[in-house]
Amino acid sequence: MDDKFLKYSKLYGYIFLALFAFVIGVALLIATFYGFSKILSSRPVDVAFELIVIAIPAIVFSTAYIIFFKRTKSHPNKVVKYISYVLFIAALTYCSIGLIWTIKDYFTLKSSSIADYHTFKLVFLAGNVALLFIIAIMQALSTEKEVDWMERKKYG
Repeated sequence: MDDKFLKYSKLYGYIFLALFAFVIGVALLIATFYGFSKILSSRPVDVAFELIVIAIPAIVFSTAYIIFFKRTKSHPNKVVKYISYVLFIAALTYCSIGLIWTIKDYFTLKSSSIADYHTFKLVFLAGNVALLFIIAIMQALSTEKEVDWMERKKYG
């Protein structure tokens, strides 16, 4: 009889310790999240987050222009290549000016609506998308037609 009592006593002890450890673990997890939220909800972190959010369009378009700028080096048509370079430089300049303008507006307007900032205006967003498409179409029309996979299989 002692063996069963000892066996079940250990089992109840393990269950109690497991539940106790679970409760303590959840409490530590909540305390950790609470501590992180207190650290992350400070004014400097909020300002940094807001600046990152309002800079995202200019950064994304600038990155796209830089990638396409590098890929244009191997374009076969020299006229289209130089026109593309001029458009890329103009677009990168516009993105830089737009970003500076937006950061200046952030510190002067103190607006909570992203629609008030230049990089989120329709002219900036649609203009950059349109320019990327125009350059892509211009470069696509000036390159040689690729051999279709069916033709490659026939003659290859």
